[in-house]
Amino acid sequence: MAAAFIRELGDVWRRQTRNWRTVVTRQIFNRFFNELTLQYANIYITLLGASPVQLGAVNSVMGVAQALISIPLGIIRDRFNIRKIYLFGVAMLVFVPLLYAVAPSWQVISLILLLSGLGMMVGSCVLICDLSLPSQDRATGKALCEGIGALPTILVPTAAAVLITLFGGINVQSIRNLYWIQFAARALLFLYVYRNLTDVDRPNSKPKGLDVAAEFGEVFRRGTAVKRWLLFQSVNMFTATMLFTFRYPYIYDVKGASQYIIGGVATATLVTEALFSTVIGRFADKVGRKKAFYILIPLFSAANIALILAPTPGWLLLAGFLMGFRMIATFSYGSMTPELVPPECLGRWRGLIGLFTGLACIPAPIIGGLIWERLGPEWVFITITAIDLLVRTPLLYSVPETLNNQRK
Repeated sequence: MAAAFIRELGDVWRRQTRNWRTVVTRQIFNRFFNELTLQYANIYITLLGASPVQLGAVNSVMGVAQALISIPLGIIRDRFNIRKIYLFGVAMLVFVPLLYAVAPSWQVISLILLLSGLGMMVGSCVLICDLSLPSQDRATGKALCEGIGALPTILVPTAAAVLITLFGGINVQSIRNLYWIQFAARALLFLYVYRNLTDVDRPNSKPKGLDVAAEFGEVFRRGTAVKRWLLFQSVNMFTATMLFTFRYPYIYDVKGASQYIIGGVATATLVTEALFSTVIGRFADKVGRKKAFYILIPLFSAANIALILAPTPGWLLLAGFLMGFRMIATFSYGSMTPELVPPECLGRWRGLIGLFTGLACIPAPIIGGLIWERLGPEWVFITITAIDLLVRTPLLYSVPETLNNQRK
């Protein structure tokens, strides 16, 4: 059975386009080097002197960048060369770790995150995936990207912990050194996609005059459950941003974890993604995207409870393992996104999602910082869990399942 499943995954990989395989390969290696700094990014900001609320304010800049660029980027993507847009964004991201490495204060990180947010939006491969993956392979393809991407990164958090130790422990200069390594890797990955990515095929559409209201009105008119999906994605981004901002500072400051425990938590999350991504992705493509989410939400909600109650490092590792199911759920239900609108509307659709999720990102970390300071750190994770269970789940239930109902 396992051998047949692996062969099936191989068939899925081989029948996709060269462009899809190119951006996935870049994503896998980019993720590998991102893991060097990922768990230390917000610790780095606090070491530069930021309070919990200031940490939240810094992270909210990502939402500002996303909200600012999303609408014009959506129009641009539906009109101009997707390859050139993608390469420009990837080029912007090359300089982000360089700027982190030389940042003199936490206030400067805000400007770096603005550049990072713009680069991540412009250099997102999501539209290439939307246009390249057929419906029957969509969740599996995203799972292959995440699952294969997680495999080589499993040992990276431990390697980062070893490097941090060699550099002198958790301090500003040690974390700066990790960013220098990441900068060199991103430069090489840009050269790779520049040489291998070709123009992306998409449905032909007639040139239009620029009427923003009419063009985005078309998305609402021709799409399915568009308003509900925008609300669902916004709530998801609100909780995800709050979680990402405070998870590792909580583990480090409140639970007193060393760099090896921090690395262990990150590794446990990656192990979950590596083990279960493709299985759940294939399940989502055969049984339903929403059903996959319903199965996973108790698991990643339990991760927050395990984090709060953790009396020993072992419990922190369990929390990390369970948290991996949140990422798997994201691409399982995320496969519905391009199936709710016609292909020729995808750029504007992604622009609308970027606008609404970007707006949700702005207050989320600030509210998280206020909760941390006024109610206590554990209430950040209690709030996230309550919103996931009581708001996100009913919202998803209200959206029609898209499996086997893709628009032609």
